[in-house]
Amino acid sequence: MNREEFVAALSALNLPKTEYVILSGGSLLMRGLRTSTADMDLSASKKLALELDLYNCPQDKDGMYTPFENVQMRDDMANFHFDVIDGFQCESLDDILRQKREWNRPKDQADIRAIEEYLKTSR
Repeated sequence: MNREEFVAALSALNLPKTEYVILSGGSLLMRGLRTSTADMDLSASKKLALELDLYNCPQDKDGMYTPFENVQMRDDMANFHFDVIDGFQCESLDDILRQKREWNRPKDQADIRAIEEYLKTSR
């Protein structure tokens, strides 16, 4: 989904914007550093996790829950730094870059380059 579709899908969930952080690819999409993403990765506050009954949702091997179709969610929002982009809390580029360098998967390489280039020109 592109940025417009992402924002529409996220808004349709009707979640309180202060109770979650958009992670990784979605955060890059919100900043214009990606043109699309396949799903939404979010980190919820403990409060939102309880309200969504997150702990009774399917969970993958990485500890991500699936409370909605195409939405993967963690319950550790307090562990993330974020910037507010168009009213949405988006994971910081420094945090994303650190994680993508650690994973260093082939699919992370384009994101690493895009983040590094952006940070060179924005700081």
